[in-house]
Amino acid sequence: MTLPAWWQVTTPHKDIREGKLSEAIFAADLGDVFYGKALLEYRDASIFFQKTYVTLGLKNLLENVLTRLSEGKGDPVIQLQTPFGGGKTHALLALYHLIKHRKEVEHIPPLTELPKVEAKVAVFVGTHADAISGKTPWGEIAEQLDCYEIIKEHDKKRIAPGKEKLRQILEASGPTLILMDEILEYIVKANRAEKVERITQGQTLAFLQEISEVIAASENCCLIISLPASILERYDEEAERSLQQLQKISGRVEAVYTPVEGVEIYEVIRKRLFEDLGEFNTRRNVAQSYFDLYQKLGVDVPSEIKEIEYRERIEHAYPFHPELIDVLYEHWGSFPTFQRTRGVLRLLALVVADIYRQKIHSPLIPSSLVNLENQAIRREFIKHIGNEYDSVIAADIAGKNAKAPKIDKEMGSEYERYGIASGIATSVFLYSFSGAGKKETTLPRVRVALLREGIPHTIVGDAIGKVEEELWYFHSERKQYSFKNQPNLNRVIVDREETISDEKIRDELEEITQKNVGRALEVYPWPRESSDIPDNKNFKLAILSPEFTYDSEKGKKLVAEFFEKAGIGFRVYKNTLFALAMDSGQYITLWKSLKRYLALSDIQGDKSLLERLTKESQEELKKKLKEVEKEIPFRILTAYRHLALLVESGLTWKDLGIPTVGTSAIISERVKQYLKDQERILSRLTPKYILDKTFARDENEKALRDIYELSLKTPGMPLPENDNVLFEAVKEGVRSGFIGVREGSKVYYSEAISPIIDSVILRGEVAEKLTRELKEKEEKAEEEKERKKVDIGGIEVTGVKEAKGIKRVTLRAKVPWDKLSSIITGVIGPLKDKGQPPEITIEIKAETEEQFDRTTLDTKVKETLQQIGAEIEEWKEE
Repeated sequence: MTLPAWWQVTTPHKDIREGKLSEAIFAADLGDVFYGKALLEYRDASIFFQKTYVTLGLKNLLENVLTRLSEGKGDPVIQLQTPFGGGKTHALLALYHLIKHRKEVEHIPPLTELPKVEAKVAVFVGTHADAISGKTPWGEIAEQLDCYEIIKEHDKKRIAPGKEKLRQILEASGPTLILMDEILEYIVKANRAEKVERITQGQTLAFLQEISEVIAASENCCLIISLPASILERYDEEAERSLQQLQKISGRVEAVYTPVEGVEIYEVIRKRLFEDLGEFNTRRNVAQSYFDLYQKLGVDVPSEIKEIEYRERIEHAYPFHPELIDVLYEHWGSFPTFQRTRGVLRLLALVVADIYRQKIHSPLIPSSLVNLENQAIRREFIKHIGNEYDSVIAADIAGKNAKAPKIDKEMGSEYERYGIASGIATSVFLYSFSGAGKKETTLPRVRVALLREGIPHTIVGDAIGKVEEELWYFHSERKQYSFKNQPNLNRVIVDREETISDEKIRDELEEITQKNVGRALEVYPWPRESSDIPDNKNFKLAILSPEFTYDSEKGKKLVAEFFEKAGIGFRVYKNTLFALAMDSGQYITLWKSLKRYLALSDIQGDKSLLERLTKESQEELKKKLKEVEKEIPFRILTAYRHLALLVESGLTWKDLGIPTVGTSAIISERVKQYLKDQERILSRLTPKYILDKTFARDENEKALRDIYELSLKTPGMPLPENDNVLFEAVKEGVRSGFIGVREGSKVYYSEAISPIIDSVILRGEVAEKLTRELKEKEEKAEEEKERKKVDIGGIEVTGVKEAKGIKRVTLRAKVPWDKLSSIITGVIGPLKDKGQPPEITIEIKAETEEQFDRTTLDTKVKETLQQIGAEIEEWKEE
């Protein structure tokens, strides 16, 4: 069963619902009420008590005063000394209205249970009094009690009247309640005035001592004095001394009352902010649901949260989560300027109005839902901690460019739906400040502030890790989280990154790339011209610099030039060249990683900066540096994923994809493995492959060297990984009788052989025929040899004409142009085997019906002759 949102159950006061909340509504002032200037909610006794929760402390105070006035029992002098905003002004107003307007509020419980009495009430508020020309405290009180004439002279001379005069006033007045608020404020002003007027100093303190003693000795009078628990910043050391004197003077006879204590603050807040809290059973069900959740979480939440008493606190605080009120009352309430109860009420009224307007679905209102993007709410916090935190909130927590909401948006799912990162950041911010004491929070308490129905509890640990990684002012020390106005390691890194130049990043990339190219192929990193890559038979990999991405025009143009040319000449071994280019998207990620790596390295080397970092931040720096250093080679491998190669139809690009984790970071190894997987490089060939792929239909033989050269030159043709792959295929083919080999005049067929690069490959049927013919010829020769045998003196001699020894052969022959390869294998090869390499002079006569262009003659013909080291002895053109 889904729990209802709090705004579906409760009814906030009309001004909150309509968003017409005035800050003045929480600024209770006894002087404004007395002089008729306060808002109706404070001025009208009936409305005041209807919106006031009578706490146990307040009820005890009312009973004491009424009993004192009616029966002469109870404390005669009461000091209300609470922290600022602790409820003392509200207590003074309750006393004032109860004495002044008892009949109007008689019907309101629990006032009906209080003693009845007829009495007078006199009020003195230090912030309203004029210490120079206005009446003194004794003059003001005497006038309100219709006894001014008794002390008129003392008032005008601003001299304390003494106990006898004061006794006369009280006896004439009858049962009397004197309320004195903000008396320290008046003393500070009066002391300054006494110095100027040269009046004996300490008159107000003297009066307070006198009136305290007179009332203590009376039968039916009561004095209530409110004092601050501490001195605000606007007061000086003299004010501190005055407070100590004031406490010392009246300390013997005063009783200290605390109007609001413990869980009563919950009731005070609910009474002031809500017209109706809804059904009791609904509140009970919500409290039980949260209680059950905390039981399941076990050690993941603080132990006190799992106590049965906390379930009761949830009921009392509903619709607020107790942790929100506690953090405001205990952390923020310790700021003297926050004014505890008053400050909490004012802030929570804004929070209720904001969530009521947005209709955020949550059974309770925790600290994680406080909307710091709301300027009114934000100001309530900023004014106590300094304007510099406005930029902290804007950078990390709430606003258009804040990082926490961006995390939620990027992560999606529960993050975005429930504002997980934003909620964590907001809650930690609220726990990060205190006038005294703890200024951080823990992961278990963050869970309490964040978790509600629908949010998986496992998400909090991961989310706080993301917050820790990305926010700039979020600090983590020994698993204690807080916000500070000093940048954390993340911000230090970002600032240092801004100093890293593009040139430095590029140099670092080039250096790391060089270290990771490997030797699986002949690698040429970052070539600029085609002449940077030689035209040889080795398998070559050109790794382009990052500006030449595969999808850029200049990248495509440069790669096309590499495949077409080798310096000023044309590239012959095109099929042995491959080019690798970066992916534009992956390059951006790589660039960021390199910038981060360089920034971290700089910080690690900056001793003065390291000393300013916490020990935890120093350890985190080492960890981050190690991680990014480890990931960069993999990111380079990921970025270089587009491979250019030639196919039969021309130049094409292949996407190598994202490498799997654990893949070798050596670039050439990855490329070679891809080429092998795609059968562009072959580790094994079959004899059939040789015939099918390299022989023309009418071709019966082809030199092994030509076959190898053909694979190196023909675009798209699979490449034997090395010449041994060819040798093994030939061995297998000859042994099986699928092909034959001729070396000189010798033909090998259906037998074991160790071919060489100059071997000539024969089709199987041709080799078989030649082998048969050679065998027949040898048999005939053997028979002829037998016929020529003679017997001389019993010795057998073969009658063979001794040939003259041949030392030199010179020949000239016309050769069909398409049989040049046979000349190498059948003529030049055998001659070379029997002696020194032959001297070859080629005579070429070429004619055309049109004409030869200069490009063909100069760039192709002459340049090729020059490249192979030929000496042109004669060149005629007609």
